[in-house]
Formats: sequence, structure tokens, C-alpha cells
Amino acid sequence: MQEEKILEAAENLGFTNYKIIDTQAIEYDGSFRGFCEMNYCGNYEKNYSCPPACGTFEELKEKADKFKKALVLQTITMVHDINDDSETRLIKKHHNQLTRALISELEEEIQEYLPAMAGPCQLCTPCAIREGKECVFPNKKASCLSAFCIQVNKLAEYCGFPYYCDGKVAFFSLLFFDRK
Repeated sequence: MQEEKILEAAENLGFTNYKIIDTQAIEYDGSFRGFCEMNYCGNYEKNYSCPPACGTFEELKEKADKFKKALVLQTITMVHDINDDSETRLIKKHHNQLTRALISELEEEIQEYLPAMAGPCQLCTPCAIREGKECVFPNKKASCLSAFCIQVNKLAEYCGFPYYCDGKVAFFSLLFFDRK
């Protein structure tokens, strides 16, 4: 029954695709951490949910491995220019807001969970780490799929979700639940 309620909530919030999978199906590649270190998004060492503050790849994987199930969430949105960071960041922010809304709706139902978002945590702007302060929401911060080193293309394939979408952008997030 719990899974039905979770899927229904994802549908009602407007996710394009959603599926519950066993966490053992998720493929990781620790070398992806190098993309974080390249600091393309500008949050390396500047956000508690990003490396190195979020922990090593092994530490994040260990946290994820404590759960049996994961809800894979995807939104697919029309985009004028896939290379326009300002446009795609707004779409990504909307995707993450939907994920947060889902978490809020299901918090009592799932109780223990671990989110992995599309991009860094944006609960506080700027992140408290930039001012040398403690995280304001340590139990709600969410690292991105890149920090977890999750192979999203393989995850999409496993779920039967599109990964490349002409004229559109696809964002993913995960909600690990059902603690082992």
C-alpha cells in the first residue's frame, strides 16, 4: 500500500515519469566525483550538500545502501536552448521543488529517507558554509546525483525512461526509502 501512495503522489505532483526500484539496480561510478571537482556548477566547497563537505563517494553510497527501495523521479520539460544555463537552472530548480513537495507530502508515510537531487541543495541561498556557519537544515539537505556518482543514463535505461530528449531537458532525482 505504501508504494501505491508514493506513486500516486508523484503522479499528482506532475512528474513525467516515476518508478520504484530496488536500490541494488542502481549503478555507481566513483570516477564521476571528478566532475564535481572540476566545479562546473560552482558549488564545490561552497555547499554542504556538495563535495567535499557532503562526504566521499563511498560515504554517500554507504548511506544509500541502507535503503531497500528508491523512487526514481523524472521531469521532461521543453527548453528553448539546452545550452542556456539560466533557462535550464530554472527548470532544474522547479524539478527539485517538486521533489521537495513530494517529500513533504510523504514524510510521515516513509519516515526515514535519503534524497538525491538534480543539482546542489538550494534550501538556503547562500548556503551557510559560505559564511562559515553550520548547516541550517542538516536533516533536509540533499546531495546531487553527481555527488552520489550515480550513472543516471543507466538508471534511465533500467527504468525505461528517456535520457536524451530533443528540444527538451530531462532531470532526475531519487528518494531512497524502506530502510534495511
